[in-house]
Amino acid sequence: MLVTLPLAVSGQRGDGSHISGAAETILVNKHGAKIRSAVALERSMEVRVALLAPYKWRLAQVVWADVQQNEYGIQLDRPENFWGVYFPPEDWELRIPGITAHEPANAGRKTPETGSVELPEGGAIVTLRGVAASKVPFQEQGLLVPVGEQDATLLIQPFVELGTKVAVIFNKQTAPDAVVLAIARSREYDRWRVWLRFSQPIVKADRRER
Repeated sequence: MLVTLPLAVSGQRGDGSHISGAAETILVNKHGAKIRSAVALERSMEVRVALLAPYKWRLAQVVWADVQQNEYGIQLDRPENFWGVYFPPEDWELRIPGITAHEPANAGRKTPETGSVELPEGGAIVTLRGVAASKVPFQEQGLLVPVGEQDATLLIQPFVELGTKVAVIFNKQTAPDAVVLAIARSREYDRWRVWLRFSQPIVKADRRER
């Protein structure tokens, strides 16, 4: 889940030095979180992670590190609802946002003749579900724009690995699978641009259709 919670982190680096400082969550689940930390952490180091309100702490391990962005993936010693928030079930059956007014009703529809996915040339608002590089599940909305016969691009906040499988949800009935084909080297508006490849061809839909 995308949620921001204030944290305090502390631990010991490989050289024996102790660190402590403020941090916040970006994504959380029962196994851990993706966090942004004011102090640099090291991969594989053990850290003490404390929630500030109400105060409680757990031990965790840093399993992924992006020092340049001050972002880290941490894994709790044991899976639990340490964060005090509701977690989605395993099948991700969450409420799907309705289609926006500028999006044609058939966006994302699979055509029975070819099995292709219809997508307006200017793009459509979709919900993307997958697992980030930190092994934390995510779900967020973005503008998906076609860029090829089977490829499309959009901006997302979490960093994902090449080849990651994701579900692209246009509406409650349409959720075609895709894989992450490429990732931009730098961020745009604090987000990563990714290119997705669908298993079905993309057909550009007419925005005037209703």
